[in-house]
Amino acid sequence: MNDFENIKLSKQLKRALDEQGIAEPTVIQRKSIPSMLAGHDVVGIAQTGTGKTIAYLLPILRDLKYSDQRPPRILILVPTRELVVQVASEIEKLTTYMSVRTLSIYGGTNINTQKKAVYEGCDIVVATPGRLYDLAMTGLLRLKDIQKIVIDECDEMLNLGFRPQLQRIFDLLPTKRQNLMFSATITQDVDDLIATFFRKTEKIIAAPTGTPLSSITQSAYRAENFNTKFNLLKSLLEKDESIDKTFIFVKSKALADRLHDLLENDFPEQFGVIHSNKSQNFRLRMVREFKEGKLRGIVATDLVSRGIDIENVSHVINFDIPDQSEQYMHRIGRTGRVNQQGIAMSFITEKEEADFNAIENYMNQKVDIFDLPEDVTISKELIPEEEERDIHDAPTILKASHSVGDGQKDTPSTKVKKKENYRPRDKSNKKIRKKRKRRK
Repeated sequence: MNDFENIKLSKQLKRALDEQGIAEPTVIQRKSIPSMLAGHDVVGIAQTGTGKTIAYLLPILRDLKYSDQRPPRILILVPTRELVVQVASEIEKLTTYMSVRTLSIYGGTNINTQKKAVYEGCDIVVATPGRLYDLAMTGLLRLKDIQKIVIDECDEMLNLGFRPQLQRIFDLLPTKRQNLMFSATITQDVDDLIATFFRKTEKIIAAPTGTPLSSITQSAYRAENFNTKFNLLKSLLEKDESIDKTFIFVKSKALADRLHDLLENDFPEQFGVIHSNKSQNFRLRMVREFKEGKLRGIVATDLVSRGIDIENVSHVINFDIPDQSEQYMHRIGRTGRVNQQGIAMSFITEKEEADFNAIENYMNQKVDIFDLPEDVTISKELIPEEEERDIHDAPTILKASHSVGDGQKDTPSTKVKKKENYRPRDKSNKKIRKKRKRRK
């Protein structure tokens, strides 16, 4: 398949593609669309930003016939509410000149409103697994008419613990159906899911995680600490007006808020912030304003490093270096999407060098690392998080903390420790002692 003419799209779909400026298929689209149109179960391995959403939507929409039946015929499962909104938006753009009813289902909203929408009927459901299963269990949402199911960002879905819900959803589906899956990586969990629920599948590899997109130019700067990193960021933003649509990633919610406050002082109302402590409506508003060009950038935790598809992101700045190499790939994948050019910059402290070396090994690619520009002030002042980290780096008898989300760490327990030879009292002896007292 060299172009979209080969797959006999309707005039309505062609017109929608033309209006979006989509003229030629990407690699994942060329490789996967013919197999999907042939009715095969397909597993596509590709990073975000390679055009995989359109890869599965075009065959689905080409074959979807008009119907006024209530139960849905297409089910698309994604891991997050933000991705539900994104995929539904993509469907809306592609079906501008078609009569297709799409329903978005995700948690954090009134389930009764969604019940009403389900009752009114739809052709395509885009949903997160948890809320979809809740609605299916009410008996209102029937899944026995599903002809095709898509599991998008499957590896992330399993990482978030959705395996039980997926299993129960598959049990509600008809045996005769087409299964489509897209994932950035093939983990053992993903392989197990394929073996359990898919028929003979075609695995199509386009751009797996670990393969940096050639359209992304990567570079890095050495910086001593948070405040020095901020001085560097401020200098870059003041000098380079091309940094006009950028994601700035940090490790934790606290650091996201701290960095956003500093940016707000120097660049009022130009930057937003997104992390899991922000409400759903707030996060969606930030994304909308960013898409509309009202914001120059968004400070974010890794909550948005996967799934959210925003066109024409010029830069990704890793203000902190993630300790997982795959997370770095997901972050920089926000730019350089669908054959557009993008720039990824990383700020590295001495303590982060080992993580960055691991990232380079993972990519099998060296990144140019530059010293701090002479006009950037080196700060000796540490923020509280850095001072705490210095203390924690020293030998300690406390157990290491573990991640609880968005890079936040559990703090060691403040409960009083029991004495080493402490033995709990046997409460059953109380009654015996009381009886002995009475005898006296």
